Amino acid sequence: MPERRFSTAQIESVLRELRGVCGARVVANESGVIQEIHLLVEADRNPKQAVRDVESALLAHFGIHVDHRKISVAQKASASKFPESFRLRWLDLQLAHEGTRAIATVLLERNGTVYRGVAAGVRSSLQIPRLVAAATLRAVEAAHGLRERFGLEEVSTNTVLGGHPVALVLVSAVRDQGEDLLVGSALIRNDVLRAVGLATLDAVNRRVWAFPTDADAPAEAVVALPTSEIAPTNATDTI
Repeated sequence: MPERRFSTAQIESVLRELRGVCGARVVANESGVIQEIHLLVEADRNPKQAVRDVESALLAHFGIHVDHRKISVAQKASASKFPESFRLRWLDLQLAHEGTRAIATVLLERNGTVYRGVAAGVRSSLQIPRLVAAATLRAVEAAHGLRERFGLEEVSTNTVLGGHPVALVLVSAVRDQGEDLLVGSALIRNDVLRAVGLATLDAVNRRVWAFPTDADAPAEAVVALPTSEIAPTNATDTI
């Protein structure tokens, strides 16, 4: 009987890192030979490409050849199925100035717990929106136990759609197997910086839950508050 070299948990961990994969389950026999692989992927992920990704990942990481007929793929119906209770809500933005330096602190809330993200940089009209977006990403990472998974690519507050100003944010989402580009948007009503934060949250809020937790993620960004101390938010604050 051949020795079992890799556990199903190790294999599942690698498969969950693949682009668009939300969940993975591997069934193996007593000898460690893979019998079935079940994947749950995003609605916009091509199932055939997901199968090819699995074959390539298993070969590259473990030297395992698997018949594609052993791989079954289920797709999510749409992003609207995302559980509401799991989404982060915009709570507050605090902007402080220290000479030529600006410090943006963003607070997000989920189920009575508040998560904080901080970003600092040059105090300029062009840089401050970027600091707000970066602080929002740090708060999202703190809420999900992630470390340096999201990079800010671009922020725009000059776009007009149908006569309405819109904030647009482009974010790179990095996994061990590659990266995705995510776009978020929010109408600019009375507060440009708040719209930037909401657009950033819009870009990542529906995708971040599929990322595995990083063991070395910092915990100091998490601030737990009683629910009674959390200011009420509008429905538009949940992206």
